[in-house]
Amino acid sequence: MTSRREFLGGAALSALPALACTSLSLAATVASGGGSGHASHLVLVDARYPQSRSVATRVSRGGAAVHALTDGDITQIWLDRIGPAWQRGPAVVAGLTARPALFCLEQLALSSGLRVVFHAEHIVHPDGRTEHLVLRGGESVRLSSSELGEAGQRWNARIADVLSSYRPQATRARVGRSDSALEPALPPRAQLLTSWIIAAS
Repeated sequence: MTSRREFLGGAALSALPALACTSLSLAATVASGGGSGHASHLVLVDARYPQSRSVATRVSRGGAAVHALTDGDITQIWLDRIGPAWQRGPAVVAGLTARPALFCLEQLALSSGLRVVFHAEHIVHPDGRTEHLVLRGGESVRLSSSELGEAGQRWNARIADVLSSYRPQATRARVGRSDSALEPALPPRAQLLTSWIIAAS
């Protein structure tokens, strides 16, 4: 018999047509030199949030590999794809997720010499209004907090474009840990989402 959790997980994924199938073998992509031509070898989205699902749809239309987290847990994608890929080389992983996914992946990335090179926070209020703060790497992707604010309800399209078009910089500034461990104070019923890119730095 199907459990409530399995049913809800299936329902969330049904809103992302064929995205589960677009999760390419990240290890194979890295081993072949990233033959797909996409800068981000893998984009993670949290299927619990409509903004994240919208990013998944836009990114997948461009042919990038997308993996939907049904409950925010990165364990399986880490074991199956990201961990093996990072053992082979500096694969780029990006996402629009809840904060814990970024926090966990950043800790794992450090031992592979990778860092968070872009980090923004998006506080989604119950009325749909969203506040944005680009904390790191805005200049490298040509995106600022004010530009996200001016995008209005289309801010997630701007984030999708940034996540799918990121190219590692020829000259990299060495960066330390991100602010992913520091959750801001949120208004009642507001939700914090984070957009991020992990790459060589």
